[in-house]
Parts: sequence; C-alpha cells; structure tokens
Amino acid sequence: MDRRQYLRTALGATAGTVAVAGCLGGGSSADEYPNMELPKQEMSFDAEDVRFPAWGQRIPAATLPRALGEGEMSTRGFDKPLALTFIFSNCMTACPLLTQALVSAQGTALEEGWGDAVEFAEITFDPARDTPERLRTYAEERNVALDAGNWTFLRPETEARARAVVQAEFGVHFEKVYPDENGTVAGSTATDTDAGSSTPSTATASAPDDSEGYMFTHRSLILLVNAEGYVERFWRGDEATSTAAAELPDAMNRLRTA
Repeated sequence: MDRRQYLRTALGATAGTVAVAGCLGGGSSADEYPNMELPKQEMSFDAEDVRFPAWGQRIPAATLPRALGEGEMSTRGFDKPLALTFIFSNCMTACPLLTQALVSAQGTALEEGWGDAVEFAEITFDPARDTPERLRTYAEERNVALDAGNWTFLRPETEARARAVVQAEFGVHFEKVYPDENGTVAGSTATDTDAGSSTPSTATASAPDDSEGYMFTHRSLILLVNAEGYVERFWRGDEATSTAAAELPDAMNRLRTA
C-alpha cells in the first residue's frame, strides 16, 4: 500500500523499542528519515505489523465529502500539520474523549496564535445518522470552534464507503452492535490483534434515546500527520482516550515549528 512505501524504503524490517505512544525519542530524524519532522516515535512493534498507519507511514489518500461544506477533501489534501481521528456522534464512551483531545489542541492553537497553521479532522463511520445537522450539533456540544476554519468533518456517502476507508484503509475496526432489553450496549467479540495484542475492543454504555437501535464498538486512534501526509505521532486504545488530550497540543506545536 502507498502508506507503507516509506517504511519499506527507510526503515526496512527494524522493530521499534519501548512502547510509549506520543513519546519523543532522542535526536533529530531529519537526515535519517527525510520525510519526517519530529524525532522518531518509540514503538514496541514493527509498523508493518499493524493495520493502522503508524510512525513514518504515509496515510491513505481517501477523498470524502465535507459534511459541513461543499465539495470533497482528500485526507492528504490539508497541506498542514493535521490531527485526525475517527468517530460516530452517538458514541457515549470513547468518541467524546477522542474529540476532546483534538479540541484541547485546537484551543491551545487558537490561544497561542497558531490556529491558522494546523488542521483538525474527524471522519465519521456512521453516515446514516451523522448528518450535517447532527455533526454541527455534536461540534457545539463538544466545544469545537467551527468558526476558526481549521476543523473538518468528513462523511463517507454510505456505510460501505465508511468501511472501505475507515476500516480497510486506516485500520480502524468498527462493528455495529444492538442494545439489550435494558438499553445497554455490552460490547463486541472483535479483538485488536495489532502487534500481538488480543485485548477485546469492547465498550459498555447505555444507548442514547436517538440511537435508532444500534451503536458501534470500535478501535480508538488519533493520528498526528505532517504536511506531506506522514504520521509523526499516533495514540491508540487507552492512550487515545487518556494521555492524548495532554500530549497532542505540545506535539502539534513542535511539529508546526519543526
């Protein structure tokens, strides 16, 4: 795949070291890894062994409609440092935390005067319910500064297109589940097998009244991508919903000034 091309040529088969997502390694990567701006992210696995685009890999070039604007946008078309994640607005567990991590970085960027130098994007994998009106409401509920002009919601035309992009290309698994008679979503039997992990991708929550009978279990992933489309930092699983909110603003600022 195109997003793996850089790793094959620059990294070969060398595995990473200690796993600390979002951690900055020592030294400069400018000479050894010419497509990268930040020092190499430390990983406990080979980037070739995971389904999502990890450090040093170029993200897929997927063209999707803008939910709150006209036309389409390529995931490689932002031409600025980009924070990217994957959500559905009816989520009661991980998605609000993923969005909050991006909102935290957006707030810092606007307060410090570099909001025009970065971009933020969320791709929904629930286009049936995540209409433009619903996503605008979600943005208001989550304190997204839409008027800043640096936030984009991308909305695949169909669930099949969402699966082709979010799951097949970006490696973010999601599975539709249905609440029980008490309205509780008990999670999925799907597992995250990346890098040898067998941790179930589960969630337990009460479905909102407007969930129309289904929810999703899904992988949590935040990507920090440079202007050329290469992943400089990633946060996955618990790191995406816990430490990313604190680490993303600084990492994004480092990237835009690198």
